[in-house]
Amino acid sequence: MGAAAHLNISGAKGGDSKPKTPVEAPDSLQSTNIAKILLAVGEGEFDGVPTERDIYLDNTPIMDAGGNVNFPSVRWEWRPGSVEQEYIQGIPSIENETTVNVELRSDNPFTRALSNTQLSAVRVRMSWPRLAQQDSSGNTNGYRIEYAIDIATDGGAYVEASLGAVDGKTTNGYQRSVRVNLPKATSGWMLRVRRITPNANSGTVADTMTIAGYTEIIDQKLRYPNTALLYIEFDAQQFQNIPAVTVKCKAKRWPVPSNYDPVTRTYTGVWDGTFKQAWTNNPAFVTYGLCVEDRFGLGKRIKSWMVDKWEMYRIAQYCDQLVPNGQGGQEPRFLCDMNLQGRAEAWTLLRDLSAIYRGMVYWAHGSLFMQADMPRAQDIDYVFTRSNVIDGDFVYGGAERSTHYSRALVSYDNPANNYDTDAIPVTDLALQRRFRDRPIEISAIGCTRASEAQRRGKWALLSNNQDRTVTFKTGMEGRIPLPGYVIPVADELPAGRPNGGRISAVAGRVVTLDRDTPIKAGDRLILNLPNGSAQARTVQSVNGRAVTVTTAYSVQPEPELQWAIDYDDLAVQQFRVLKTTRTQEGEYEITALEFNPSKFAAIDTGAKLDERPISVIPLTTVPPPASVTLTSAHAVSQGIAVSTMTIAWPAVQGAVAYDVEWRKDNGNWIRLQRTGTTSVDVVGIYAGAYLARVRAVSAFDITSIWRDSILTQLKGKEGLPPAVTYLTATSIVFGISLKWGIPPGAEDTQRTELWYGAANDRSKATKLADLAYPQTEYVMQGLKAGVSFFFWARLVDRTGNIGPWYPAGSGVLGQSGSDASPVLELISGQITESELGQDLLTEIEKISGEGPGSVNGRIDAAKQELEDLINDLPDPLEYLATKAYAKDDSVRKGQRLYMAIAAVPAAANGSNAPPNPTYWVDIGSISSTVNGLAQAVTKNTTDIATVDGKVAVNAGMLQAVQSAYRDDNGEGALTDALRGWDTLAKVSEETRTRATQNEATATRLVVVESRVDGNTANVRLLERTVATNETATASRFAEVNAKVGGNTASISQLENTVTNNESSTASRLQSVNARVDSTNQALDQEKVDRGNAVTGERQAREAAIENEATARANGDQAIGQVVETVSAKVDQNASKIQSVEQAQADTNQAVTSLRTNIEAVYTTGRDDNGEGSWPRHLRAGKARPRSPRNRRRGPRQSTLRRRKPRPWKCRSILGWTRPMARLAKPTSKSRRPALRCK
Repeated sequence: MGAAAHLNISGAKGGDSKPKTPVEAPDSLQSTNIAKILLAVGEGEFDGVPTERDIYLDNTPIMDAGGNVNFPSVRWEWRPGSVEQEYIQGIPSIENETTVNVELRSDNPFTRALSNTQLSAVRVRMSWPRLAQQDSSGNTNGYRIEYAIDIATDGGAYVEASLGAVDGKTTNGYQRSVRVNLPKATSGWMLRVRRITPNANSGTVADTMTIAGYTEIIDQKLRYPNTALLYIEFDAQQFQNIPAVTVKCKAKRWPVPSNYDPVTRTYTGVWDGTFKQAWTNNPAFVTYGLCVEDRFGLGKRIKSWMVDKWEMYRIAQYCDQLVPNGQGGQEPRFLCDMNLQGRAEAWTLLRDLSAIYRGMVYWAHGSLFMQADMPRAQDIDYVFTRSNVIDGDFVYGGAERSTHYSRALVSYDNPANNYDTDAIPVTDLALQRRFRDRPIEISAIGCTRASEAQRRGKWALLSNNQDRTVTFKTGMEGRIPLPGYVIPVADELPAGRPNGGRISAVAGRVVTLDRDTPIKAGDRLILNLPNGSAQARTVQSVNGRAVTVTTAYSVQPEPELQWAIDYDDLAVQQFRVLKTTRTQEGEYEITALEFNPSKFAAIDTGAKLDERPISVIPLTTVPPPASVTLTSAHAVSQGIAVSTMTIAWPAVQGAVAYDVEWRKDNGNWIRLQRTGTTSVDVVGIYAGAYLARVRAVSAFDITSIWRDSILTQLKGKEGLPPAVTYLTATSIVFGISLKWGIPPGAEDTQRTELWYGAANDRSKATKLADLAYPQTEYVMQGLKAGVSFFFWARLVDRTGNIGPWYPAGSGVLGQSGSDASPVLELISGQITESELGQDLLTEIEKISGEGPGSVNGRIDAAKQELEDLINDLPDPLEYLATKAYAKDDSVRKGQRLYMAIAAVPAAANGSNAPPNPTYWVDIGSISSTVNGLAQAVTKNTTDIATVDGKVAVNAGMLQAVQSAYRDDNGEGALTDALRGWDTLAKVSEETRTRATQNEATATRLVVVESRVDGNTANVRLLERTVATNETATASRFAEVNAKVGGNTASISQLENTVTNNESSTASRLQSVNARVDSTNQALDQEKVDRGNAVTGERQAREAAIENEATARANGDQAIGQVVETVSAKVDQNASKIQSVEQAQADTNQAVTSLRTNIEAVYTTGRDDNGEGSWPRHLRAGKARPRSPRNRRRGPRQSTLRRRKPRPWKCRSILGWTRPMARLAKPTSKSRRPALRCK
């Protein structure tokens, strides 16, 4: 065998396996929207330029402090608001789009020539119908394609303007737009789009890219001068809604003094009065800028020379002074960090800005003045003493206790909270202990610092506590002190020492006063100078009334001017002027508020508030009496034993009067009249345990504490005052006369108490009168006739003890007189003495006489005639004893009507006959003859039921009275029964009430009707009231109608009121109508001789007056309206006048209007020539000229219609509306600022 051959055999274990499922990646490319926002940030020019850290989207900066970008792909541009600033490209623009839909391949770029040299940019829109690739495993993933956009200008070389790529997967299509800004050109541009990534040309790759179109863009190039702009552009996918955009930067530049550095807040040298433009947030300079700026401020009305810029300069320096910030550092006192976003009323805005530096702005003497509550280099402006005040009268006042606040809640914009409003409390413990906790809310405008908000709160509390005011009248010098000026008031009455007067003589530095004063060296002498100012100088020496000062005054003083002394131990009062009013020619009234200069250090640094010593009069309290003793004495006066209590105490040093009170057996304290002696007597005491107390009162009405006596048992009169011996009530005309008796031994009675009540219950009685002893009679007058009351009486002695009631139980009944005899006696003879009275007496005598024509004779004849006729009438209502009756059946017995209240069995003996109360109730009366019928029915019903678990009470009453008449034609009663009544008179009234837990209803219906043949007259009245737990409604409908033949007249009136928790409505509708429909029958003129009859034509005449009034009021508005309509019509001729008056008021405005319309339509027949009976100027086709009266009324229209088959018609309408008056208050909207100034 040959060599062995090696055969390698290898294998693997086989088995079934599942194929792998391909995976398709989700679409990652989606079409995006770009949000573009152009914000007008504010009036320019702004001083600062914001960065990515200063622009916030929904309170999040584009870039944080660490340099991390929070919002990628955000593009923004800034314009400071200068006059020559560049425009922002693309906002706004004019666009022209061209659709292409050409596939872009890597070997065939897309090119287009752009020849319009006005173009600013071109935007290319690219599209990918599907972008994906499939790997060898069948998985579908995204694909990346890079592209570039090139621009060639004026035939030059292409320059790459944009390079981009699309990377991802899409199966539903994806589009992208790219804007390319075009440089300036003279002939045009060439646009080229290149595909950098080669086409795959494979079935596993979908990479088709097309140029969908391109858009030529021309920007409008609006610069918006003097307006700071922020353009921001971002992907809309980053936000669910348009975000709030805020900017933090240095804002508008304001006019500031030329020597002022707004960054370091320093002032160099002396200011020459000129200004420069610079950024500042000093509130004084902002106020000045708003006053003189003519673009958005008051510059067109107020010129710079009208503003007190020197006082503004001093206020600005005070605002820039550094004060502690409460955290170990210092900060400017006042800043103005705010954004004015809308129009505002000028004075309101100026007041709000001046409130930042505790100031005021006002117009006086042709200039705009600014004043601030701050320390002054010269602490006084003008002196007022009793010598230059009318009648020397200073009137002092103060605020109520309820207006003293002890805690302030100050709202400010907190930068740490995205400038949202926060509140910081400021509390004054001393004020809280004095006035308790009384909070006040303050809105700190323009404040972004908690420390400044605290200072504003402290100032508000301290200034509010200094509430002492002074008011006085003076002469022409009242024009000198303006609001905000500080005036010393030298009033020696509260000061307790002479501190003001007039100058007697002046010699250099020596001033001679007009009175003796305790002035000494070191005090200050304040003088009013001839230039209208006041100055103070330190006193060097005093020689009698001649006072020598250390330094001469700036202006030589003159005699008769005022002086005031500021002692080292007695300061002159200082007030800040609030208001100056000219009351009459040459007279002014000044109102000023207390001013304490030491409060400013307390506000800024927390220093102690020093009280100025404005009086040397001791105001210390007086001590109480050392002791109080009680003793009693007994004496006989006019045979009666009287006990007297004596309260005594020792005198108190400095007291001018004493208050004394006492009580018995732990009763109420009884105060005696203030006395200047050291003892008082109480006469007529009763035996018991007594306690007294006394306090001293100084000359300034300052009281000491009470000093009590020891409890002392005193003997006196035993028991209580007795009861009256009797009490009677006698009826008099319109009143009740009361008399009572006082028993013996009650001579110490002080008064008698009379009590009365409508019910016999003393607990519900009311005091009628307190009648001093010894009066024993009282007349209660002015009552209606027949009014009844119950009366009680009791005695009270001089020490306040109250006796028992009389009577002890039921009261004495008294009733006012209802007898008319006294009234008739009063007027007796006053009528019969006249000639008319004699005629009346003649007729009256016929009533009771028996002679011919007397009433008694006529009544007897009529009565006999009625009785004869009644016998002929059938009476189906007559009660029959042998007949049974069902419930609610009606019968007559005699002349009375009865209704069965239950089933009535027959009873031959008549035991069940009316008026048996078991079966019958009387409901009225009836009388009837062949010619007449009179009936009266009254029915009352009550019902108490339970409905749905609630009790309902119903009550009703029906009353009816009816009379009827018909002619007797002799045909008998049966025929009369078949005929109706010719004459009918009826009165009916129905009343219903209903009450439940939540509702009460009352309804009344009254009908009065009369009829004779076909002539009728009726009156209907419906009244209804409904009250529930939520609403109250009252309505009333009244109607009056009359008809005779075809002529009718009616008056209707509907009144309705509705009130609920939110509104009230009242309305009234009134209508007056009249109609005449008559036929003029043939009338003989010249009677029968002429034989000439004139026959009238049938006409319809109508007239109506309607009045409708409506009033409605709720929590937001009130509306009132009145509509009046007057109309008249005869055949086809009609006229109408309508007036509508309306008034409306709500929380923001008040509006009134009046509208009147006059309309007339009239028709006339033609004449023989067919042209009608119009005047010539109308037949000529011209309207009648309007009179001056018509021209004053308003526009007028006249229309003439001419149709051959019809008569002429003319319609004239005259209407006018009075000018509407409208008063509305300005509204303002508070929005969160979009700009924050640094």
